[in-house]
Amino acid sequence: MTITYKEIHSKLSERLNHIVTAPKYKIRDLTEGKIKSIFGEDSTPIEGVFLISNHTENKAVYVGRSRNMASRIGVDLRATTKQQANLSYKLMILDEYPELNTIPEAREFIYNHFSVQMIKVNDENERAVLQIYAAMELGTIEEFNSFKES
Repeated sequence: MTITYKEIHSKLSERLNHIVTAPKYKIRDLTEGKIKSIFGEDSTPIEGVFLISNHTENKAVYVGRSRNMASRIGVDLRATTKQQANLSYKLMILDEYPELNTIPEAREFIYNHFSVQMIKVNDENERAVLQIYAAMELGTIEEFNSFKES
């Protein structure tokens, strides 16, 4: 059964609260197996929305969504190529982090300073709307979340 926009809209504030109050996990410690155990799953992909924060500065950085959070978080945060390492690459090009010149340096910075909070969201439309809403509410639009059309 497809969820309606009105149903999604009515739960946005509550869902955002669930994300920001969810347990924080250091990115360094997250593996596919760990994420699956957090949600009590063993073989099925975990669909959801996640918030990446700089826990050192207590600052929301990025809101993401995925049909398979374990895979998505692993690819974005462990990759070493520009095509895959989206978050690492964005850190490198920001004026805020002039000391980060390579993707491995940015990845190490992420491992040391960033945490993830995650919630399950099974409906793909709800994930999309919630990602945009959360990114706007948490102020991650300017630096890391971009919904610009090309």
